[in-house]
Amino acid sequence: MKISAFFSPLSLLPVVVLAAGQPSPATGQHAFSAVQPELFDASGAQSVAWADYDNDGDLDLAVTFKNRPNRLYQNRDGIFVDVAQQVGWHRDISDARVLAWGDYDGDGHLDLYLGYGKDTAIRNRLYRNLGDGKKFKDVAPELGLDLIGTTRQSSWLDYDGDGDLDLFVAMRDRRNYLFAQQNGAFTNVAKKVGVADPRRTVGATWFDFDNDNDLDLFVANQNGDRDGFYRNDSGVFVDIAQQLNIDQPRRAVTDGSVGAAVCDYDKDGDLDLFVATYSANKMYINDGNGKFTDSASEMKVAGNYHGVAAECGDFNNDGWDDIYITGYWSGILGYRDYLYQNGLADQGHFTEVLPANIAKRDGDHGVRFADYDNDGDLDLALASNHQQGHHQLFRNDGKTANNIRILKVSVLAKGSANQLIGAVVQVYQAGTDKLLGTKMVDTGGGYNSQNVQPLHFAIDYRGKVDIRVTTMNKALPALMTNTDLSAEKIHRITLVL
Repeated sequence: MKISAFFSPLSLLPVVVLAAGQPSPATGQHAFSAVQPELFDASGAQSVAWADYDNDGDLDLAVTFKNRPNRLYQNRDGIFVDVAQQVGWHRDISDARVLAWGDYDGDGHLDLYLGYGKDTAIRNRLYRNLGDGKKFKDVAPELGLDLIGTTRQSSWLDYDGDGDLDLFVAMRDRRNYLFAQQNGAFTNVAKKVGVADPRRTVGATWFDFDNDNDLDLFVANQNGDRDGFYRNDSGVFVDIAQQLNIDQPRRAVTDGSVGAAVCDYDKDGDLDLFVATYSANKMYINDGNGKFTDSASEMKVAGNYHGVAAECGDFNNDGWDDIYITGYWSGILGYRDYLYQNGLADQGHFTEVLPANIAKRDGDHGVRFADYDNDGDLDLALASNHQQGHHQLFRNDGKTANNIRILKVSVLAKGSANQLIGAVVQVYQAGTDKLLGTKMVDTGGGYNSQNVQPLHFAIDYRGKVDIRVTTMNKALPALMTNTDLSAEKIHRITLVL
């Protein structure tokens, strides 16, 4: 698994480095505690998505529900308040499934695409943020984005690298959509470019698997349908899933893939793909040469327990990405989740470590890691769509080893609230090819949701590091900056392109 570093002429970026207080505890103890349980206790939750929608420096949380109004939890210095009605969200009581944050109009304020499932007459909504999160307005009808149908994973991304956000919408009951944006107008180009998959898609994620600086697309399909993997060939997509042996043929109609999570699980510098399924989970390790190997059994994460959502994140701050999987079986309350700690560095496999207090309140559907309290470790939001279930926020109370430095990197488009979606950030020891971590800006996952939040690195190194950014925008070159991790525990860096 070869790592290709790049040292070609790189632009020095404007950087903001902020030292913060000590990170809260995390290695080895796996301690989480419930946050505001009286607030985060409603049943029927489905998707969760984090973003700083009010631009106040901390992350807020959107949650969709089945048969109750959706919620928007504003983070007020660590205390959450539901402000959905106050900011103008509709009080729909339906089957809301999809959340995708993105500053589609580039005005510096994050907007939210919200999609609905079957058995509803409600059309999808695009809540435009009218300024600092005080009010939202549904503009989906005027933009032609008010779809109706069984909507699943939606993602904001710049698939064509022209500098503005496009919108991908997966559908379980019709062909998938890809809306290209040009001068504020959206046009469905899915059939034209080759991603109008007719199969029953319930999950999707975009990432550059072959390191050619454009985004490829994996679609997780249900009801026995094969999965798809669309390679981006200069803006035209070709399904090569069968060629890569990741299409999962000959599945029973009761089987299928659901949530996918992209991370560099083995820390070799390229992006790997984990897929939660209704049968055995898949962990496709990228060999760096355009091929994948399913290593789920070898890494002890295969399972066979009706996995729904998958989320990756380094919850114990040891520098290796872990995996959370939500389990679901219709009609069974308390069907358990799994938290796999990455032990590839010493054991050669993952180990299941789900704390008992989280197991009592299983996720079932939505799951997202985020450092909501800015203390340097990843907290956990879960959603259960059972009518007797709960959604819950858990604060991470573990301990971070003294040698670990926390680096949070935001890669922003100039004048926008957007992270550069799909961009790959790598951290190296300064002046060397020694890789310390690889992360990608969120393109969607964790069950039908898309976050906008800083990338979280736990670095086992206390000196100077080079930070290298590869964007998926044709107009932007590869970029590099550096910083010194010697002193403070937490470093926050904002790169503005």
